[in-house]
Amino acid sequence: MKKNKSNENHIEDEPQEKDKNKIDDISPDGCGCGENCDCGDDCKCAEGEKCNDDCTCDENCDCKKEKNYLDDLLRLQAEFDNYRKRMQSALSDARQDGFIDAIEKFLPALDSFKMATDMITDKNTLMGIKFIEKGILDTLNKMGVEEIDATGEFNPELHQAIDTDTTADVAPGMIVKEAYKGFTYKGKVIRYSQVIVKR
Repeated sequence: MKKNKSNENHIEDEPQEKDKNKIDDISPDGCGCGENCDCGDDCKCAEGEKCNDDCTCDENCDCKKEKNYLDDLLRLQAEFDNYRKRMQSALSDARQDGFIDAIEKFLPALDSFKMATDMITDKNTLMGIKFIEKGILDTLNKMGVEEIDATGEFNPELHQAIDTDTTADVAPGMIVKEAYKGFTYKGKVIRYSQVIVKR
């Protein structure tokens, strides 16, 4: 009889060991998803659902993993939009800088027209030179390049004083004469108007 009792005790111990293994498979928070569980405390899936790649939640599932995917997608979209805007701005700035650089190289030719009008005495030749100069200035104006007004009071934001005059019959600080024309492009000074100012 003792032998049989020993066998009965052995049979009763086996289920207890099996139950212990079953408990180990369950995570500390009571989730039953197994060792690859990705639930966490923020899981809002329906009771009994698993928050993993095999998730079968309905369209209203608000599990943590799907939230992360959406956040990553929105962040990536925002980063791409910012990148596109930066590239458009950089391209626009490069075009503007290139245009301004070309105009700066072109200005000495316009200065030559100014000097020519001061030296030519023949009326017909002078009229032809001024006509060509006006055509060039009109074209530049259509492209956004404008002449700086070099009359009235000296303005350091638009004018550069290259000399002073004490004999002119104007108030001190007034522009006496323009030596070289100044230009702006979309409000930005390409070249300051170089002037003589009454001291």
